[in-house]
Amino acid sequence: MKRFKKAIAVMLSMILLFAFEMTANASENTEATSNQAIKVESDIQLTTVNEDVIKRLTRADKPDSVTSSVYVMQENLNFKTPETTSLKRESISSLKASPMAASATASSATYSGTITQEGGTQFLYPIYLQPGELLQSQLDGPFSAQLDYDLYLYEFDMTTGDINPNAIDASTYGTYFNNYEQGAASLPENVGTRNAAGYEKAYAIAVHAKKGSSINDPFYLTVDTSSSYDAYEPDESAFHAYNFTFSTGGSSLNSRSIHSGIDNDWYQVTIPASRNYDALNVKLDSVSDGYGYKAEVYGALTGNQMVLLPQTNHNVSLNTGTYYVRVYTTNQFSADHSYALTLKPVLRAGKVVITGYDSSKNGPNDYPTYSYGRHYRVNGSSSFTVKGVVTTTDNYPVANAPVDVTWLNQNWTESSGNRTRTGTAYTDQNGVFSVTVSLPPSTGSIAEYLSGAISFTHYFDLSGVAAQVRGTSNIATDVVYHFAYSIYGG
Repeated sequence: MKRFKKAIAVMLSMILLFAFEMTANASENTEATSNQAIKVESDIQLTTVNEDVIKRLTRADKPDSVTSSVYVMQENLNFKTPETTSLKRESISSLKASPMAASATASSATYSGTITQEGGTQFLYPIYLQPGELLQSQLDGPFSAQLDYDLYLYEFDMTTGDINPNAIDASTYGTYFNNYEQGAASLPENVGTRNAAGYEKAYAIAVHAKKGSSINDPFYLTVDTSSSYDAYEPDESAFHAYNFTFSTGGSSLNSRSIHSGIDNDWYQVTIPASRNYDALNVKLDSVSDGYGYKAEVYGALTGNQMVLLPQTNHNVSLNTGTYYVRVYTTNQFSADHSYALTLKPVLRAGKVVITGYDSSKNGPNDYPTYSYGRHYRVNGSSSFTVKGVVTTTDNYPVANAPVDVTWLNQNWTESSGNRTRTGTAYTDQNGVFSVTVSLPPSTGSIAEYLSGAISFTHYFDLSGVAAQVRGTSNIATDVVYHFAYSIYGG
């Protein structure tokens, strides 16, 4: 950032020097007050682009040949000699159903246990499910980077008391510790199924130690059954993610809910090599934010290690490949509330334009013409607002782009603390930004005599403004009069 500020300051100094030299021998000029803002740059014609709404989701196809995708790596579990059952029901505070929910439609219980040898398995059964009910289970821990446990779901034969050895769902992420608000942890394993039969069914859940084991590091297994959920359940893990295809203007989905404390909704997005963006804005509606819902983006490494990607102002930088969006809750949930998930590409900035200014003392239309040309005038010791727009090369507005604004008055020394002012803002959905800074007094280094029926001498400085899209070479510069005072000339 320091290097950026220094480069901008040098650039603005050169611009001001050029402006000064161009008018060094200029003749006396009369101020021409204008009631209009900048004409050339404010009439930018933007290419309109609309956000669409996704009406239907389809399951993602994840062939094993796509290395950036996750794929189930099931192991053959030993059903004959499982570990001695040592699961203990825990009294753990669960997440709360939202007060807006009509009635409680989910029941939940959490168990803890340990596995004493690598390759060992702990089973929990039978779990009964009524017709139409949904079963979800989540495995948290053990919280060690040296251990890797997986989660499996099976049907349980209530007549024979046997477990059907063919898993109906499996979650086999590799251990990879991410930083969450609650602390560092690997992505939990999640499985689920819906009883689509017209009769009661029973199920078994298995926790399998794929790598390592520990008698001291427990795992926590949460089981939840629900009778109210959205039509796309179950999709508890990235292995069952739905395709989410978004348009240039962004796409939103508002037909899904988080109906339990361990409900996870997953979406797969594909970033093509040919595109006009390098980041994706991932955002939930404000009500869902208030509930504690989260929308996170993950990348998949070898062995299904899921890496949480950092977000800045909801923007996630992405390369070509496959990524996964996870929606879940950290606080409340409600089957009656449909969250709105919006994915919008942060279009690649092609240009930035300063469209106008405003200030607390001068307003938006103060454009006098001194010897140095027609420029905006701002009084010293006032607020100063720089307005502009960021677009692609073909004039699509670039939303959520960070813009850094620098103001420079080289008549002040660095040690004075008055030489520069900086500010940052993100563009809105129309590519518009607005940055306000508080200016120091003007030194009044330039005196210009304005003759007329009533003559005045105006004292001001030449100052410079630069607006740059962060991380790019796209920059716009301008000269601004930094006004000090005027003296009646008789």
